[in-house]
Amino acid sequence: MLRNLRTERFHGPWKLSIPPRGTRFPASPPPAVDHGGMLGSDRHHVQEPAAPPDRGPSSEGTGMTLTRVAQHAGVSVSTVSRYLRGQLNVQPVTAARIDAAVSELGYHAPAPQPADRAPATGTGLISLVLPDLVNPYFAQLADAFTAAAAARDIPLLLGVSGRHDERAARLNRLLSAAGSVAGLIYVGMRRTNEDVDRAIDEGLPVVIIDEELELAEGREVDTITVDNYGGAYQATSYLVQLGHRAIAHVAGPQELSTTQERKRGYLDAIRDAGLDPAGQLVLHGPYTEQFGASTFPYLHRAGTAPTAVFVGSDIAAVGMLAAAELHGLRIPDDLSVVGCDGIRVGQWLRPKLTTLEQPTAELAATALDALTARMAGNGTNVRKVLPLQLVVRGSAAAPPEPSAG
Repeated sequence: MLRNLRTERFHGPWKLSIPPRGTRFPASPPPAVDHGGMLGSDRHHVQEPAAPPDRGPSSEGTGMTLTRVAQHAGVSVSTVSRYLRGQLNVQPVTAARIDAAVSELGYHAPAPQPADRAPATGTGLISLVLPDLVNPYFAQLADAFTAAAAARDIPLLLGVSGRHDERAARLNRLLSAAGSVAGLIYVGMRRTNEDVDRAIDEGLPVVIIDEELELAEGREVDTITVDNYGGAYQATSYLVQLGHRAIAHVAGPQELSTTQERKRGYLDAIRDAGLDPAGQLVLHGPYTEQFGASTFPYLHRAGTAPTAVFVGSDIAAVGMLAAAELHGLRIPDDLSVVGCDGIRVGQWLRPKLTTLEQPTAELAATALDALTARMAGNGTNVRKVLPLQLVVRGSAAAPPEPSAG
């Protein structure tokens, strides 16, 4: 059983040690050591706007407007509109509610105009929603989707959900505008998202990338992810093969599926090497360079100093490489570091970063193909797991020889 390790809690700003030169590194809160929760939220909204309040009978047609049908069915106006025009496939229970509302209220949909009909070719506008573009991994993923969509002649709309309600509200309006988005590819930083749930219920085809979502039973969605467990096992085993026995793990937020699977792979590799997991250090925090840099005071306390670290995110590993010199450490001479994601900047660092490379091009292609199949009514609840590749560079080496005496 992994030993629960605790960190001090500070009441003021937390800073790295500052060398005499006056060099400063960005402040960061202390990492959670097997206790923390997810830092920040990417709560964002993809549901279409709720129907406005009922203003009473309308003079339009039978007096029953699309708004009243939407209210009666408990869905958005855009969902009703697209469903009745044959442009949207919804869950059977949602279709039944809309049909019942139309029948009970006596609504007669106007004859569709040529412009209303779905095009004979093409897939419609697809939205890719990412948590941010600050992390280079998400920027690379966006680039891969742009290339894959262009190759398939698919119009792609990029949305950044962020971690703030104001930005999430703007994104909600963007995705909901006149029902213009025909499908959604969602990359999040949470295990649940009720707004994605609602979008699925209202018939929007959705594919989940990277972080898996916990969905209610009966909701149909495709999930494309990577073998986080196998990759972490491979990276940790590589450090064992180099001769390391004290191998720490700098992990992400505890509730994320990527964090859990990478930690599981790390721990199993430690056990299979005959090492005691309780003797290893695991630190949890956000996927940021600030978090990576902030880990050194915890990694190098007396009696706990590892000779190697498997880092669950390249951007956190970048922070570690940047801050190592401030703590009198040379990488890999004093500390070996292996990251995860394969961000391009890793090959330009000194030393170059050894990492698990994400198959971003294949992720994008597989996700787009799954979404277009679902939009065409051929979705089959795909769950595809792609491999990670260990790329060996210069940031990991054999452990230092024990000092004499």
